[in-house]
Amino acid sequence: MADLTAAQTANLGMGANPFLGQSNPYLQSQIDNASQDVVNNYNLTTQPAFNAQMVNSGSFGNEGVSQMNAQAQNMLQKNLGQLSNQFRSQDYSNQMNEYNWQQQQLQQQGQYNTTQAENQRQFNLGFGRQTFNDAYSQNMNNLTTGIGLLGTLGTYNANDLTNANAQQNAPLNYWSQFSNAANSMGQGYGTDTSVKGTTSNPFAAMLGGAQLGNSAYNWWNQQQNQGVPAPVSSSQQQTIGQYFDPTYTAGA
Repeated sequence: MADLTAAQTANLGMGANPFLGQSNPYLQSQIDNASQDVVNNYNLTTQPAFNAQMVNSGSFGNEGVSQMNAQAQNMLQKNLGQLSNQFRSQDYSNQMNEYNWQQQQLQQQGQYNTTQAENQRQFNLGFGRQTFNDAYSQNMNNLTTGIGLLGTLGTYNANDLTNANAQQNAPLNYWSQFSNAANSMGQGYGTDTSVKGTTSNPFAAMLGGAQLGNSAYNWWNQQQNQGVPAPVSSSQQQTIGQYFDPTYTAGA
C-alpha cells in the first residue's frame, strides 16, 4: 500500500478514495515490457510468415497477402492497446481494493475502540461500586465493634464502681452488723450491769459495752448525716466549768 499524505488520510476518513490517481512507478514499465513481448512475438512469427507468402505468391497473389499482413498489423495494435488497458484497469482495481481494505481496517478499529471504551466504563463502574460496598461494610463492622467495646467498657466501669462502693462501705457494714448483733444479744439477755458483792459478771459487762458501742455508732451516724455537733447531756452541762477540790485525809 502506498504511503499517504495528511490530506489523503483526511480524505480517507471522510469516505474519499485517496488511492485513486496515484502514480504507480511500475505500471508503465510493466506495460512496455508486455507490449514488447507481443511485438517481438509478432515479428518473429507472424510477419515472417507473411513475407514468405508474398515471395511465393508472385505478383498476382501479393495483393491478397498484403491485405492480410495489414490486417495482422492492425490486430497487433489492438492487442497492444488492450494489453495497456488491462494493466491500467488492474492498477485501478488494486487502488480500490486498497481503499476497501483500509476502510474495513478503520471500521474494525473503531468498533474495537468502542468496545474497549464500554468495557472500561463497565469495569470502572463495577470497581467503584465494589469499592464503595467494601468501604461501607468495613465502616459498619468498625462501628459495630466500637459499640461492642463501649458496652464492654461500660460494664467494666459499672463493675468497678460497684466493687469500689462495696469496699468503701465494707467497714461501716461490718460495724452495723456487729452493733445489731450486740443489740440483739443485749435485748435477749437483759442489760443488768450491777455488781453484787465483791464479784462482777463478765457477760453482763460485755453486754453493757455492746449497748454502749451501739449508742456511740448511732450517735456518730446521726451527726454525720445532720452535720451538727453532738448534744451535751444535762449531767455534762452541770459538770462543765465546775472545779472539784480533792479531799485529802490524814494518812492518805
